[in-house]
Amino acid sequence: MKISIPAHWQVNMDIERASACITWMFVSGSALYFLFHQYALMHWRTLSGIAIFCMLAVSFVIVSRHDHTMSSLRLPILWTMFLLAVLCQLLLPYAYLAIFIVIWSAILPYYIDWKKCVALSIPLALPTVLIQGWVWEEQQAVLTGALFWTFNLFAMIMSNTAIKESKAREEADALNRQLLSTQQLMKQALTQDERLRIARNIHDVLGHHLTALTINLQVASRKAERLNSVESQTIKQHVEQSHSIAKLLLSDVREAISDIRDNAAIDFSLAVNALFKDLPRPLVKLYIDENLVLTNVRVADCLLRSMQEALTNVIRHTQAHFFSITLAHSKGSYYLLMQDSMVPLTMCEKPMNETLCTHTEIAVNQAVRNEADSSSQVVAGNGLKGMKERVHELNGKISWQQTEQGFCIAIHIPEGE
Repeated sequence: MKISIPAHWQVNMDIERASACITWMFVSGSALYFLFHQYALMHWRTLSGIAIFCMLAVSFVIVSRHDHTMSSLRLPILWTMFLLAVLCQLLLPYAYLAIFIVIWSAILPYYIDWKKCVALSIPLALPTVLIQGWVWEEQQAVLTGALFWTFNLFAMIMSNTAIKESKAREEADALNRQLLSTQQLMKQALTQDERLRIARNIHDVLGHHLTALTINLQVASRKAERLNSVESQTIKQHVEQSHSIAKLLLSDVREAISDIRDNAAIDFSLAVNALFKDLPRPLVKLYIDENLVLTNVRVADCLLRSMQEALTNVIRHTQAHFFSITLAHSKGSYYLLMQDSMVPLTMCEKPMNETLCTHTEIAVNQAVRNEADSSSQVVAGNGLKGMKERVHELNGKISWQQTEQGFCIAIHIPEGE
């Protein structure tokens, strides 16, 4: 069973690790002090205490890490830590050593569902009662066990509360970033619509009148040619000059309309940058084709939503420290390649250029070519299903697969859709 601690637990774990280390130092130090004065340094109880305290420290360091180190061994080591805490009480005659189980209880909600933690809290307190009552013959063993049970439960509750607060804060930050990116995209779409509306109005109104003026000037010039007087020649020159100016003005209007339409492309980078702004993890490597032109709002929305969903999956379900996004435009199609990894990816170590565009196109085509095989290896959740539906609505193709480096998503969308 592979254990992976989500990112929103990292801050909590760092704080708890510091406080737990201080507690371990005081509990272990005081116990060793009493053992040394009661049994001497080379007594087997003192030596056992030193060994158990060290193993408890090592176990705690492993199970409280928030990276991928020894992830498959975390759960067994966690229960080994509990057994060491029980063994410590069994060998050493100090009831307050049950504090190690309190520390252990604070870690448990990071690995086990909250309801299971509450259900386990009572049986996990029984060893303290039995050891203090039968082994050390303490008269108030039941009371001692009950008190430490409340401490254990309190530690679980505090850890669970911290987990929920961190998760809610992270989700709020993610929603805020998504909202900002969506607002940027909507702003770009509204700007695009306004530019196109102005361009159409100029073309329909001003262009029509200039065309009519040019035709009328041509007619006037033809009529002036039929007159033989000197005054008619002067009129003809003025008419021809006006005709040239009208043609030049019509050409300028058409050029201005073309510029407005060309500049109506969506500035996709603004929406993408808003999505990844102030992101604590992962480190995003974003490469967008310098020649990328996005005029279709539906395509832009599909690409942005796909990036949002992929980023959400990386944060919630992986421990990846790096997230690479490559968006290229080639041969009338858009190619989006997203890959998470624990180590920096070398495929995007240079700025976007023609070579990288070609590489992205080849990688996406190769991935979507094996769409049925690769996608069947991973059970798709609602996020991946929604991503697939949006891509297919644009007659595009999508594929995802789990690679040695991490999870990879490849998307191909035709430009004409």
